[in-house]
Amino acid sequence: MKTNLAIVPITYSIPKSITFGSEKKNDSYQNRIPKPIVRTPKKDHPVALDDVSFFVANKIAMDANKMGISRTEYLMQKIKSLSYIPQVPPVPSKSAIVGNTRATTLIDGEQIFDKTVEFVKSAKDSIQIEMFEFQNPKIDGHKWPANGSEVVGGYDQHVSLLPIIINKKKENPNLKVQIILDAHKWYINGNNERDRHYNNMDMIKYLKENDIDVVPYPRAAQGGAALQHVKLVAVDGKKLIIGGMNWGNHSNANHDACIALETLPDKKNSEVDNILEDIFNKDWKFSWQRLGRTKMVAGPLSEDEQELYKGLNKEIKQENIDYMNTVGVLYDNDIDKKRYDENDLSKLDIIKRNPVENPAIKILATKPRELAYVGEEGEESTRDYLLNKVKTAKKLRAELFVISDKEIIQNIIQRTQNGELDAKIIVDPSIIREFPYCNTAYQELVENGVNIREYKTDERINQRLHSKWAVFDDREVMIGSTNWSAMGLNQNLKKGEREDYELYTDKINEEIREYLKTVEPFEKEVGLPPVNRKKLDYKELYVRRAKLKKAIKDINQTGEATISLQKKEYHFTEKERPTLSTIKGYYKIMIDRNNAKEKYKRGNNEVAIAFEKPILANVFNQQFERDWKHSESEYEKIKNRYYESQESAVDTGSKLDLVG
Repeated sequence: MKTNLAIVPITYSIPKSITFGSEKKNDSYQNRIPKPIVRTPKKDHPVALDDVSFFVANKIAMDANKMGISRTEYLMQKIKSLSYIPQVPPVPSKSAIVGNTRATTLIDGEQIFDKTVEFVKSAKDSIQIEMFEFQNPKIDGHKWPANGSEVVGGYDQHVSLLPIIINKKKENPNLKVQIILDAHKWYINGNNERDRHYNNMDMIKYLKENDIDVVPYPRAAQGGAALQHVKLVAVDGKKLIIGGMNWGNHSNANHDACIALETLPDKKNSEVDNILEDIFNKDWKFSWQRLGRTKMVAGPLSEDEQELYKGLNKEIKQENIDYMNTVGVLYDNDIDKKRYDENDLSKLDIIKRNPVENPAIKILATKPRELAYVGEEGEESTRDYLLNKVKTAKKLRAELFVISDKEIIQNIIQRTQNGELDAKIIVDPSIIREFPYCNTAYQELVENGVNIREYKTDERINQRLHSKWAVFDDREVMIGSTNWSAMGLNQNLKKGEREDYELYTDKINEEIREYLKTVEPFEKEVGLPPVNRKKLDYKELYVRRAKLKKAIKDINQTGEATISLQKKEYHFTEKERPTLSTIKGYYKIMIDRNNAKEKYKRGNNEVAIAFEKPILANVFNQQFERDWKHSESEYEKIKNRYYESQESAVDTGSKLDLVG
């Protein structure tokens, strides 16, 4: 007689029981497994699970009986992720051919880290990792705790990555493992404690001690980036995962997304080669070049060095000493500092790739101009692509950790108001609360009629919406590490004021023109010539403000003052002092508004990709609709019900009132 092996679809609402044993009830191993003292209720649909060893099944059965609980309850206690039910189930992964690759959608920690472990375990020739955060509870859990992520799918897989990488290298010394990590300065750790430290330093030290080839990406003081924010992992030059997911101890709890790319079996090369050549290999060269050519910290480390600095720069900072105590010990040696040789790059062990022509996947990046040191160019291709899309697309759906780029926002607002763009955006609420400029951007979008919502995060697991993806016109997907912020999209490619913030600059100029109109009557009141409104000279404003400031001071001291403007002298007394103060204040406002115009500045090291594939775009659209509905506020629910009722009332001829 055979055991009935019923196949029950997995859902997120019904826990499953596991019964153990072979197909034959009279099997000797089956008979040796103790019968359950407490059975899983039939309403929970107990099922049989084959392919479980006798040892494991027997241990689970005995332990459950000792505890006086069912095997289902026992497993749910032992496997924490079984007890966590996500607020919004992720849309299942889907694959499609894009160029020479098989592209697979990965949404949330379980999908992402399952695929990551699968790829890393398969490595034969190389593992290449470029990551903002690479943590492990045993290495830096004291600084960056799991903080609720232990119960979320993907946690165990993430934790397993470090030992898998270390063991694979030990088993195969010829395996090339190359890792680039961020070394940004932090003042607050994951315990919300003031703890001045540098990102990934504990991990870099551990990796280097275990013979892993790892290098910190150059910091701003070295001519690098404000952050090394790229998140990608590649295996054997054939498989790659890219997106928004970090390898932090809490990362799997965040709502995030990635794309997995695999070179098709019948292709010698693919778009994976393009990404590795354009992103990883450039950053690998740049990191080692800057390591050997620059001082690792900005500022003195000893009293002798203080003589070389002036003013506030003379301060000996403890965090710089801490950084050098870690990095200096690891890298302050001739082998590492001289590893980059522009005449002989063989010491870098660069794995040369074979990019495809006319790739089906666009590579988008934010890179500093200092890449010129290794013969490459800085770029803002992500911003160029994104700005073009928000100017031309008819439909936009996006889930974003941050949106604050002022020109992007102005274009979305203008095209939405003109009826040219159907835009819906979901953003992370914690960033809006933590950073005033992000809140200002969010409020401006709301006030100008753009459909934007805060994601309703799961507070039980300290979740954040960490995604950085968008779908344009239901066809094209953009996804990567890049936040839609000035730091994520802008770089130091030039100096001075940016010329490509047209709408935002026009908005500021219009504000200044209104201030010029407002201040003119006050200027006439005291006999001052109005500021030239046709071609405003900000140097003149600075001079005028300085002279008015001195005049007010003179009036306070002597009761009168005289200033010279446009080769004429103007005399003032105590009577004019309040008006002079008002004029000075407006001049200051206009100067500040002009200074608020966007300038070229150092940003992050970022990467994103974009490709057209409606079937994959649809996966993200489905996820968006789930998240949009989940994040609907109570006010929106009432408002929507009201308008639905009003529409119904028009049809029936009745009249309904909204009760608050």
